[in-house]
Amino acid sequence: MLQLDRNNISNALTDTITEDLGISKDDVNFGNQLQLIGIILAEIPSNILLQKVGAHFWLTGQILLWGAVALGQAWVTDAPSFYATRLLLGLFEAGYIPGAQYILSLFYKPSELALRTAIFYFGNYFATATGSLIAAGVLHLGGEHGMSGWQWHFMSECFRLLLKLHTDPSFSSVEGALTLSLLPLFCFVLPPSPTRTRPLFGRFDVFTTQDRKIMALRISLERGHDDTGTSMTVKSTIHALLDYRLWMHAALNVVSLAPKGGLQLYGPTVIQSLGFGKINANLLNSVSSFLVIILSFSISLASDKTGWRGLWCIVAFGWSIIFAGSLWGSVESSQWVRYALFTLLSGGNALAQGLNDSWLSINAQSKSNRSIGLALVVMGSNLGGLAGQQLFRSSDAPKYQSAFASILGLYGASIILTVVITGVYWRANKRTTSDVVRCQL
Repeated sequence: MLQLDRNNISNALTDTITEDLGISKDDVNFGNQLQLIGIILAEIPSNILLQKVGAHFWLTGQILLWGAVALGQAWVTDAPSFYATRLLLGLFEAGYIPGAQYILSLFYKPSELALRTAIFYFGNYFATATGSLIAAGVLHLGGEHGMSGWQWHFMSECFRLLLKLHTDPSFSSVEGALTLSLLPLFCFVLPPSPTRTRPLFGRFDVFTTQDRKIMALRISLERGHDDTGTSMTVKSTIHALLDYRLWMHAALNVVSLAPKGGLQLYGPTVIQSLGFGKINANLLNSVSSFLVIILSFSISLASDKTGWRGLWCIVAFGWSIIFAGSLWGSVESSQWVRYALFTLLSGGNALAQGLNDSWLSINAQSKSNRSIGLALVVMGSNLGGLAGQQLFRSSDAPKYQSAFASILGLYGASIILTVVITGVYWRANKRTTSDVVRCQL
């Protein structure tokens, strides 16, 4: 739901939103940059609050806040209101992804974490895929009850059923009550930690005292320590912010996810520029998101089985380099050939995101380092996305040669960064005599 509410603008771009609001694609870029700036500014404060009030309480509140703002997008009328909703959406969404990953790190062992992180990110990929499919159907509603197709699309990811205005059968094709329908699940089911498993409200706790002991022990045995009961302090927060290894992982996300920022926002537009209609462009754009689910599951499983993190990141970047290079060199190829290459590129453009995040989480030796580190890598992801939205410019259409050349360079730099991070952990391992606290490469 987070990803649907965040990225439905990419599908709306294939409709009449720019004409209806009197804005350009550059204005859309600026609106999305405001959203990412909101996320970046609030990411670390959000994670500190999460530790103070409890992850289960904070994440539940965030769903309520961003769901309300996401619905409000359907009634923007001009550039200022568009900018305001995008900024608020970013501020209220900040902290959810690292907060959710922090909860995963409490319940799963390091040797299980890459696959679980990949499954968590399935939400992102599945949202991009289903968002395009939803858009293909919902954009047909353009003109119904005086509303444009993009307005129906913004409403579809929020809670239309809670604010049902009509009983007209044409409304039934619009998906509603999704984001806020998750609130009861978070309120009555989500456990705070392995040692405190009672949810926010109610008494629905499926874990016994013995279960809680086992869950906490299995983590501490593999990590070599138990920090579930410790609290973050000002000193530990500053110590985490001064850990250069956390910043290296953040830098890797900045560079490697810049292509994702452009490909995700302008995917339907790029496919449309190949000669497909707006409905078919949204349908065809969904294929790459289903592909990335398969690829990320496979590569994360391989990473957990082998215990290697950096190596599989390099494999992921290599995939993207192959197809970005093919697109750059296939200017005169047919419509379907370029679509196939673009889909294969998009299907692998974020494979290393979950690997890098879990790599940091596995090697973080304290609660503060893990929580702040995860916030930093998500900030890095959004900074990369912020820069990546500038890759596909109107002046470069319809072949986007400069964009694909830039993507090649970014993935090449990502491989260099990965080698450097691996080298840092290799050196750290040479200096330690304990098998328990050795870093994973």
